[in-house]
Amino acid sequence: MQASRRRILPPLWCCRPILPSASSRRRGWKTPAPRARRRCIRGSAPSQPAEIGKNLLKASYLPEDGETVGGFAGVFGKIAQSYFQKYGDQSDALAMIAAKNHRNGVANPYAQMRKDFGFEFCRAESEKNPYVAGPLKRTDCSLVSDGAAALVLADSDTAKTMGKAINFRATAHAQDFLPMSKRDILQFEGCTVAWQRALEKAGVKLSDLSFVETHDCFTVAELIEYEAMGLVPKGQGARAIKEGWTQKDGKLPVNPSGGLKAKGHPIGATGVSMHVMTAMQLAGQAPEGMQLRGPQLGGIFNMGGAAVANYVSILEPTK
Repeated sequence: MQASRRRILPPLWCCRPILPSASSRRRGWKTPAPRARRRCIRGSAPSQPAEIGKNLLKASYLPEDGETVGGFAGVFGKIAQSYFQKYGDQSDALAMIAAKNHRNGVANPYAQMRKDFGFEFCRAESEKNPYVAGPLKRTDCSLVSDGAAALVLADSDTAKTMGKAINFRATAHAQDFLPMSKRDILQFEGCTVAWQRALEKAGVKLSDLSFVETHDCFTVAELIEYEAMGLVPKGQGARAIKEGWTQKDGKLPVNPSGGLKAKGHPIGATGVSMHVMTAMQLAGQAPEGMQLRGPQLGGIFNMGGAAVANYVSILEPTK
């Protein structure tokens, strides 16, 4: 593809401060908004449902989950059902998470879905919001998206001469068993370990973070991630959303970009796009309405599969 026809993405910085390319500096923060594959909420009916569903399910252990009804959404439907059985019906909390992320996505011009659906729509089953798998409705499922994101790397000395340099203060990775039968899937233990390692490396506490971009492939994932990151005790994820802690004006805003739920989930590009959104916040150049007030530390949690591969990054402006 010729450079003149390419759309440049927001600059991001990784492992060392990362710099915008020359074309990025000329054009500023730009990124292609993800393109929908027709009705492409996970678990609904995209243009090639059989192929997409088959590919997504490969993130699970196929000997156990290969025949799961609903594909990968069905896997998280089972997780949600197990959570409900242990801790009670959390449908209100899941709808509040969906409504929060869709509301945040309205201010993100790079989001695939920029519509505030509101709590009532997300909470109620309807023709436009049917059940997809277990207790998960369409609004509980992230969007299968077309999209791209890019990282531009540079050494620290070079980065310090630039105006948009963001530094990785810490990174951590924790790998868990692929088969859910070998672990307590409600714990997201790999997520917990990754957060603990990253916070220790960074020399900070969770309460020191200005915000978090977390992997909300399904609303129940974000709910459990509140617990795994240490924001609330196990089984009390609903408290974080019901008490407003994770709203943009809360004590720890979560997914001010709209998350995967509204921004979209282009699978392989998702983790990088989460870093892009975080870098924009820390550089003070997020879009109007999305920009938080004076963020100093941003946390990112990305995962592969059902909390199998777990990654945490903590970013800060280059000093």
